[in-house]
Amino acid sequence: MKRGYRLRDGRQVPTRPATIHEVMSQPRFALGVADARIGRPVHRDYDVWHVNGQWAYERGRMWAVLTPRHVPLKRNRRINPDAMAWFLRHGNDII
Repeated sequence: MKRGYRLRDGRQVPTRPATIHEVMSQPRFALGVADARIGRPVHRDYDVWHVNGQWAYERGRMWAVLTPRHVPLKRNRRINPDAMAWFLRHGNDII
């Protein structure tokens, strides 16, 4: 956000386009997936994260709820193509 930018009532914060791979590659996304899949509550440090980290975490939790557990987020330390396909199927529910 620009320095001195002031958000007026009813306005949205500035956004930028991002690929699914960028979103799913964020460490907070993976943390959200892990926390949701093992039934952990929201991470204890969540409230001190930057808003983009919070969004990534929430998207990861939502992806984990909508995607079968047998679909891993990563395979060989890379985003699993099947995981990306599930994101595409449910993208409107996640984003």
